[in-house]
Amino acid sequence: MTANGTSPTPTWDVASDAETESTYECLDCGTRVTGTSHPGSCPNCDAPFRNCATSIE
Repeated sequence: MTANGTSPTPTWDVASDAETESTYECLDCGTRVTGTSHPGSCPNCDAPFRNCATSIE
């Protein structure tokens, strides 16, 4: 419960198991890569990647 008596909005976390591969997508050009860790920036356009297992809201 929060201070005003309401239930907090749930947070959905992506498991961070070092053995599990995730798919990452470039936020600008759509390039996709798979890896066990965050790839950093896109090799094609230098924009950031996002983990496709997380929702965009």
